[in-house]
Order: sequence, then structure tokens, then C-alpha cells
Amino acid sequence: MPNHELRKQISLFVPLSHWKAIRQEAARRNIPMTELCRRWMKSELTALLDQSGTSNRGQ
Repeated sequence: MPNHELRKQISLFVPLSHWKAIRQEAARRNIPMTELCRRWMKSELTALLDQSGTSNRGQ
């Protein structure tokens, strides 16, 4: 059975032009904007978690 880590939501404020570009790229890939942002953040978060010794549970 997979280990389910609790989740928290984050909000980001970006210029409208950036938001539109992200929305367009997500549509091009046929994925939600949230998933696109998760994919973009994954490598940086993995490095951060490795550096801090924090578990990568819930991926």
C-alpha cells in the first residue's frame, strides 16, 4: 500500500502575461496547469529534499 503524505496547497502571484504563458503551455501538453507546475518544480524540490535529508515520500 502506498504511503500517503499529507498535502498543503500553495498560491503564487505571477504577472498575467506569465499566467497566460503557463496556461497556454499546459493546454499544448494537454495537462492541468497545476501538473505542469509540479513537473517544473520536481527537480528543484528533489535536490532541496536531498540536501536537507528530508524523505521524498508521496511522490
